[in-house]
Amino acid sequence: MPANDIQDADLQGMSSLQLIVLYRQRDYSIREILGVMAIRHGKITSERSMFRVLRRYRLTRGQSQHSLEEIIQGILLELSASGENAGYRQMRQRLLINHGLAATFEMVRLILGLIDPQGVALMQAGRLRRRIYINNGPNFAIHFDKLKPYGLSIHGAVDGFSRRVLWLKCCDSNKKPMYISSFYLDCIREINGIPVQVYGDGGTENSIVRDAQMALRWTDADQYQGILSFVYVSSNRNVRIERFWRSLREMCGNVWMNHFKDMSDFGLLDTSDSVHLECIRYSFLPVISKDLNEVCNIWNTHRVRRNNRISCPAGKPEVLFFQPEVYSARDCKISLVDNRELHDVEREYSQRPPELGVSQEFLTIARAAVEDLNLQYQPRNREEGTKLFAAITINIERLV
Repeated sequence: MPANDIQDADLQGMSSLQLIVLYRQRDYSIREILGVMAIRHGKITSERSMFRVLRRYRLTRGQSQHSLEEIIQGILLELSASGENAGYRQMRQRLLINHGLAATFEMVRLILGLIDPQGVALMQAGRLRRRIYINNGPNFAIHFDKLKPYGLSIHGAVDGFSRRVLWLKCCDSNKKPMYISSFYLDCIREINGIPVQVYGDGGTENSIVRDAQMALRWTDADQYQGILSFVYVSSNRNVRIERFWRSLREMCGNVWMNHFKDMSDFGLLDTSDSVHLECIRYSFLPVISKDLNEVCNIWNTHRVRRNNRISCPAGKPEVLFFQPEVYSARDCKISLVDNRELHDVEREYSQRPPELGVSQEFLTIARAAVEDLNLQYQPRNREEGTKLFAAITINIERLV
């Protein structure tokens, strides 16, 4: 019986002979076996008796190595399970514990070098074997997600092959499916086709995009048609868009977050006040939208470096997206056969977010305050937006 099949509760009923064999299979030394038997199990035995048992069961160092065929079979089983990142020392331990197979370190090292040279090279480099991201070309898979800092919802989507940003919008809500549907349908019109697969999280706000993607791909004959054309994936596994969020924070997001934190620290902004959140959108959304457009232009024209963990080539996202043939790839979009279905979805299940991200009631109050205080209606930077925010909130508090 392999040593890992023995539970600790079963050890109490074992004889001294069984315990000696078990601990030897677990690679305990002679002195370690004597100590654990005496202290843990209260069984005293001599070294001579132990050597007799080990010789009888061929567990002495000279007799303990099993046949080459058994060792190779055990290693193959471990590699096919969870042992693909194990080095030769851990693999030898796995053979002992999981299969009751004894082998020398050198034997295991040589076999691993022949069976799994790539894994050995990664271990020597101190790296784990990672999953490789595979994408056939532009519009094969798009990845979308959202952020919501300080009442401002940022929606983004990235093409998996080229890493080109397909949309990056700031609006008032991350819970309205019709908003996200409008971004998705605008993207379809821009590329004049349907992506093969769409990756998004399981939130209800993605329900219309899911249904629209499945409906538009329902009659196609490829292996990703219909329900397979939309893939639910958690945010931490939606790597493409999550990696872009990191870059967005470096490019402009962190500046805005620090600015809003400073406003909160100085008592100017109360994120629990719905009026303050509407005022944030009214005062800063145009400036933030301008920054997001600049981020898109910079990101889509920068050069992506080569990454060995993905099958996609390096280069500029715009070039990768519009000229995939240069990189021995192809545009994978599914052509639109009939635009009438797209028009129907757009008419019934799509809604563009308000330009300034606020309700009509707040818009009326804010514009009245702007006129009364003779303020600039369209702020051009953070400073002007902050002045506008402070003036409007103070004016509203006076009215209340």
